[in-house]
Amino acid sequence: MGRYRLGDIIRMTRKSLSITQEQLCSDICSVETLSRIETGRQNPSKDVYELLMERMGRIRERAYSMLSVSDFQVLEKTRKFEECIYVYDYHRAEYILEEIEKKLGGTNLDKQFLLRARSLVNYRLGRISTEEFLEELIKAIRITIPNYGKISLANWPLTYNETVLILNISTAYSENNDYQNGIRILQEVYSALKQSYIDEEHRILMQISIIQNMSKWYGLLGKYEKAIETALEGIEICKRFKIGNALPILLYNYVWNKEKLIEKGVLSPENKRECINYLIQAYYIASAMQQSYMEEFIRSHITMYYGVAYTLQYII
Repeated sequence: MGRYRLGDIIRMTRKSLSITQEQLCSDICSVETLSRIETGRQNPSKDVYELLMERMGRIRERAYSMLSVSDFQVLEKTRKFEECIYVYDYHRAEYILEEIEKKLGGTNLDKQFLLRARSLVNYRLGRISTEEFLEELIKAIRITIPNYGKISLANWPLTYNETVLILNISTAYSENNDYQNGIRILQEVYSALKQSYIDEEHRILMQISIIQNMSKWYGLLGKYEKAIETALEGIEICKRFKIGNALPILLYNYVWNKEKLIEKGVLSPENKRECINYLIQAYYIASAMQQSYMEEFIRSHITMYYGVAYTLQYII
C-alpha cells in the first residue's frame, strides 16, 4: 500500500470535501500553517492533526495505519484470508481469521477489519441473512466514515480496507436483488479511486473487481449492451496490465450477455462461434490460474448451452 505524509492525507481529504483551507483551519491553526503542512514543509502536531481530521469527519488511526507496518505476519495472514475468500474457501478463511483475531489490537481499524471479516465468513457459511450481513457491513464502514449513507463517496479519498468493505456492501445489495443500488455504489467507488489513498497496483485490481461486478449486474438488469461494453473494458485492462486471474469471469460475463442478445434475436446465431471461443479461452485461463471452481462452472456452461460434443472436443 502507498505511503503518504500526513499533509498529503489532510490535503486529499479536504479537496474531496470541496472545502477551503480557511474553512478547515478556522480556530485550529493559521492558513499559512495549514499550507505548510499540506505541502510537506511542516509536520502537524498530534493535536492539530486530530482536530483537522475530526473536523472533516475522519479518525486519527485511519491515517496512521497506512503509514507503517506494525506486524508483517498479521498483514500476511490478512492477505491469505482475502485469497481464501476470493477462491470461495470460506472454512479455511475462518481458520485464518481466528489466527488474526489473536494478534490484532483494539484500534478502530482492527475493529473494522474484524467486523467485516467475521460477518463475511458467517454470511458465506449461511449463518446470517443478507439483511444481517448488510447491517454488519454498514456498521463497520461507519467506524471510519461516520456519515456513510448520507454523503457521496464519489470524491472521497478511500483507503484499501474501506474500498474492499464498500465493495462487499454493493455485493450484499446485489444478492438481495437490488442491482441498481449495487451499481450506484460501484460507480461512486470507481470515481473515488481516482483520488484514493491506494497505490496504483491495488487501484487497478479494485477497478477490475468493480468492472467484473458491474458487467454481471448490468446483464441481470437486462442492459446487455452496457454489460458487454463494461466487460470489454475490463478485459482490455487485464491485457494491458497482464492480470490473468480476472479474465475468466470477464470473458464469461461477455459471453453470457452476448448469448442473451442471441436468444432475443438482436444478434445472429453466427455469434455463437465467438461465444464458444471465448468460453474455451476462459476455461484454459482458469485452469492455468488453478481456479477449479471457474473451470467446472465454465465446463458446465459449455455442456448445457452447446452440448457434450463441444466439451469433449475442446476441454477434456
